[in-house]
Amino acid sequence: MVSWPGGKSIAVGLIIPWEVWPDDLGTPHSHQRASQRPVPPEAVYPRDMWAVLDHQYGETQGLARILNIFRDYDVKVSFVANGKRVEMNPELALKAQTLGHDMGSENYIHSYPVMYDEEGERETLRATVNAFSKVLGAPPTGYISPGHRSTPNTVPLLMELGFGWDADFQQDDVPFVVRDGDRSLVCMPYAHISDYHSFMTTGRTPGQVLEMLIDEFDVLRSEGLRGDPKMMGFAIHPYMCHGFRSKIIERFIDHVKACPDAWIATRSEIASWVLAHPNQFEQASLGDIRALYPPT
Repeated sequence: MVSWPGGKSIAVGLIIPWEVWPDDLGTPHSHQRASQRPVPPEAVYPRDMWAVLDHQYGETQGLARILNIFRDYDVKVSFVANGKRVEMNPELALKAQTLGHDMGSENYIHSYPVMYDEEGERETLRATVNAFSKVLGAPPTGYISPGHRSTPNTVPLLMELGFGWDADFQQDDVPFVVRDGDRSLVCMPYAHISDYHSFMTTGRTPGQVLEMLIDEFDVLRSEGLRGDPKMMGFAIHPYMCHGFRSKIIERFIDHVKACPDAWIATRSEIASWVLAHPNQFEQASLGDIRALYPPT
């Protein structure tokens, strides 16, 4: 049976995707979700600058705002930054690391892994490991696939390159462990609630998203109190952290912190706990992972 430290009923792992996009963002050639507002085919300048500039807000304001919130609330979170992002903004990356946050990654730029063959995916992951090691002095702790679009090669490559956790697995509310010889990788859910999907693709208000977060937390916590502990995530993109959206982060943390049986943890802390308690979490093989991917 799953358990958390001190008999806690729920683990809450906030995750911060901090990204940099391919050069074709905002053009008809981009496959990014943010490029879903195509400019007219006859446009002389065929780029949607709203998409381009909107995605720069994280570096000008959004990241500083959420770092201040987490500092004020004494909460540690997990970043998943592109390798190129830490190269482009080393001071901000080092600040997040110095504040004690968990520094995981995506791949080198926000390019979907499904566009790569195995060697191409390996190359972009290696470039990310090199960027983190150069800027932060350590490789990424864990990983999330851009766009949640992993491939059958993703988990084997992460294990090959020494990643500790992978947040690509949305099919459950608890982590599991993949083992291959002496290598292991903790696989866990990313977040069933993301600010991007909640605000941008469904048009919900901040109040509606806060209600969703509280309901999700309350249901999973109640299951934990009945002896079935769960894990909850919430994904927060820095470029979306305008004032009217960031306020719900504070209100959600207030709600969680009012519950002494809740454990707010980084993904690396969760992964360490899972590995230290193998009898309490499902164990899987690489064959089990490959079986999740239908043949093409």
